[in-house]
Amino acid sequence: MYKNRLGLTYIELLIVLGIFAIISLLSFSSYSAWQKEVTLVNSTDELKSTIFLAQAKAIAAADNKNWGVHLAIDQYVLFSGSFYNEANPDNKIKELRGVKILNPEISLSDGAGGYGADVVFSKYTGQTVNTGQITVVANSDSTKTKVITIQDNGQIN
Repeated sequence: MYKNRLGLTYIELLIVLGIFAIISLLSFSSYSAWQKEVTLVNSTDELKSTIFLAQAKAIAAADNKNWGVHLAIDQYVLFSGSFYNEANPDNKIKELRGVKILNPEISLSDGAGGYGADVVFSKYTGQTVNTGQITVVANSDSTKTKVITIQDNGQIN
């Protein structure tokens, strides 16, 4: 007896599903790595923009004050004045998600031979004595980092 075969066998169906599962797994892992890289780049760019904003406000002498950014492991804070005051209600706090700042308390020189977690820009000139490198690292992969460099003339790279 001859039987006409029009459908798929279970073996063919399992092979197709297996191939689909492998392709999906590879795609997901690539997407996940890409998403982590984008988070690192975006978070670093947002921090850099906040530092530029502090410098611009200092040059403009907004509120007739110096302006700065305070760094913590999981956040950074835009503040006005010559030093960071945690109790100031005008502070603008930005929480970091998926990344952290590596060793913020020793990232920047304090201008007196020590280190600190603040960069303060002088009003009118936009210059700072707080020089150094801020390293932003992905929480999930400590080998993925981005660096922001601050120079004494106010240049930010």
